[in-house]
Amino acid sequence: MQKIAVRIDVTAAAGFGQRQYVAGTVFLPAQLATGRPVVVFAAPGGGYSQVYFDMHFPGHAGYSEAEYHTSRGVVFVAMDHLGVGESSLERCDDLTVETIARGNDAFVRTIAGQLQAGTLTPDFAALDNPFLVGIGQSMGGGITMIMQGSMKTFHAIAPLGISAIHTILPQPTPEQFLIARSLFMFSRQTPLDALAISHTGAKLPDFLYPFHWEDEPEEIRQADMAGGYPLRRSSPNFGSMTIPRCAVAMNSPGFYTQDVARIDVPVLIACGERDVCPDIRREATAFINSQNVSIFIVPRMAHMHNFANTRELLWRRVGDWSFMQAAAASL
Repeated sequence: MQKIAVRIDVTAAAGFGQRQYVAGTVFLPAQLATGRPVVVFAAPGGGYSQVYFDMHFPGHAGYSEAEYHTSRGVVFVAMDHLGVGESSLERCDDLTVETIARGNDAFVRTIAGQLQAGTLTPDFAALDNPFLVGIGQSMGGGITMIMQGSMKTFHAIAPLGISAIHTILPQPTPEQFLIARSLFMFSRQTPLDALAISHTGAKLPDFLYPFHWEDEPEEIRQADMAGGYPLRRSSPNFGSMTIPRCAVAMNSPGFYTQDVARIDVPVLIACGERDVCPDIRREATAFINSQNVSIFIVPRMAHMHNFANTRELLWRRVGDWSFMQAAAASL
């Protein structure tokens, strides 16, 4: 696997009148899988960076989703949203979900164009008609749905750990769940200065329960949570010290209704057994213009999928599903 760090100018898409960049990493396989080449673009959740998709822990193997997919002949691209990680941070509090989506779309189109032209790196041949799959965990899944609904960025999408209807962090008791459900009642019109992660986060009863399954290695859970959550006092490399204000509103009921109604490509909806879709089987009803909607529930997995001991079940489903969609699109 070859790793190439990239930094793409998305100034025009962001529309701020100052330079803005989206950072990412392109993971190239040693050998492409047969058939139409598959390129997966991955967007992280709130409080996380692109490194969430390429995690490494001393004494523990198999936490890199990028390594998994490239070992199967997929080109894998991880990105930091604007306001996150190594991307431009200067306008973090001014970002709307639409601005982030436009920045991501510009990043994807630039990288896809370079891969198709063979100009990304001289030792990797041009890809013939690549099949572009957009995946995103939590906030990244929400942005991916907005991108697809507004700009038709991908040939297929897999929103992971996000609800197209109402995203609700699970809680240990029914009473705590009701509190969690009532915390995020915003809309796309809510002013950004009315959104505060510190305010809503302080009211959520339990953060560990929704994010991590009990059988995960304690040292790995601590690597994620020890620096504070959701706002981090210190951050591991897979985390982000910044979260755009707009992320608070993304858990609100009906936030994605118009976006997902316009999506007409194949969709894979996947969540952990304990995750943010109260009834994942209802999620397909939101994608009224897609004729190809699949649902997958991963056992013994909480909201932060790539920490779960069952993470490879999800990666395998995403990979197999992507190959299947690419093959079907070529018929």
